[in-house]
Amino acid sequence: MINFSASSVENVAIEELHSNTYFKHSWWRILLILLTFISFIITCIFNSFAASGPNHIFTQCTDSVSDNNLTEFTPAGWTFSIWGIIYFWQAGWLIYAITRILRRSNTSYLYIVPNTLHFIVFVFFIINMILNIGWLFIWDRGHFGWSLLVMFFMLITILVPTIITHILLQQNQPIYIDSNRKLDICLVRILVHNGLAAYSTWLYLATLLNLTIWFSQLYNRDSQSITNASTAAFTFVLVGMIGYFICENVIFYCSLAYTFSSWLVLICALSGVQSNNYIRNDIPERNKFYACALLIICCILFIVRLGLLVMRYMKRRIPTIQDP
Repeated sequence: MINFSASSVENVAIEELHSNTYFKHSWWRILLILLTFISFIITCIFNSFAASGPNHIFTQCTDSVSDNNLTEFTPAGWTFSIWGIIYFWQAGWLIYAITRILRRSNTSYLYIVPNTLHFIVFVFFIINMILNIGWLFIWDRGHFGWSLLVMFFMLITILVPTIITHILLQQNQPIYIDSNRKLDICLVRILVHNGLAAYSTWLYLATLLNLTIWFSQLYNRDSQSITNASTAAFTFVLVGMIGYFICENVIFYCSLAYTFSSWLVLICALSGVQSNNYIRNDIPERNKFYACALLIICCILFIVRLGLLVMRYMKRRIPTIQDP
C-alpha cells in the first residue's frame, strides 16, 4: 500500500500549478509581437516609396526635401543610407523576439519570463512605426514645424524601450544564467540594445536637423538664421555626446558596457556633415570648424570608451563571456 504524505501531495499540486501557469502561452503577447513585426514591415514599405519619390503616394524623394532646405547641419547624401542599416538592425531584434515565443527558460517561455522584452517595448515600437509613417507624409509636404513635433515623439517612443530593455536585462540576468541561456544575454545586447540605441541616436540627430530646417524656414531662410540654428544643433550634439559618455562610463557603465552603436552612428553622421560642409563655399567657417571639432571629439571619446571597456573587462568589473 502506498502512502502519500501531505508534503508530497502539496509538491505535486505545486508542480501541476507551475506546469499549468508558467508554461502556458500568452496569446495577447504573441499577437502584440507579431503586430509589431507587421507594423515594421509596413513602415519599411512606406519608407521605400518615400525614398523613390515622386510617385502616386509622395510628391518628392525624402532626400530632396533635405537638399532643397540645406543647412550647415545637413549631412552629405550618402549619410542617409544609414537608415538601411538601422532598419536591418530593427529587423534583427524583432526576428529574435519572435524566436523567443517557442523557447523556454526554467520557469516559462522566454517572451514571458525573463521579462526583458516587456510588452511596453512593443507598444512603444508600434507607436513609433505609426509616427514614422506619419512623419514621411508631413515631411514630404514641407510642414517642418509639425514634422519636428512628430520626430520628437518618435525619439521619445524609442528612447523609452531602449531604457526599459537595459534595466530589465540587468534585473533578469540570473534567470538567463539559471536557465542556461547565456547566449540570449549576448543576443539582447547585440540586437536589442544596440539596435534601439542606433535608432534613437539617429532620431536625435534627425530631430536636430528638422529643428534647423524649421527654424530657418521661420526666418525665410536667412543665412544668419541658418548659421545660428546649425550652431545650436552642433551644441546639442556636443551636450548629448558628453552626457551619454558620462552615463555609459561613470553612472551606468555595467548596463551600457556593450551598447556601442550610438558612437558609430555619431561618427557616421558627423562625417557626413563634415563632408558636406567641406565642399561648400557659401557658408561661414564657424560651423565648418565646429563640425570638424565635434567629429574629432567624438572619435576621441569613442577610443577612450573602448579603452575603458577593455580595462574593465580584464578586471571583471563588467559582464564577461564567462560571467555575462
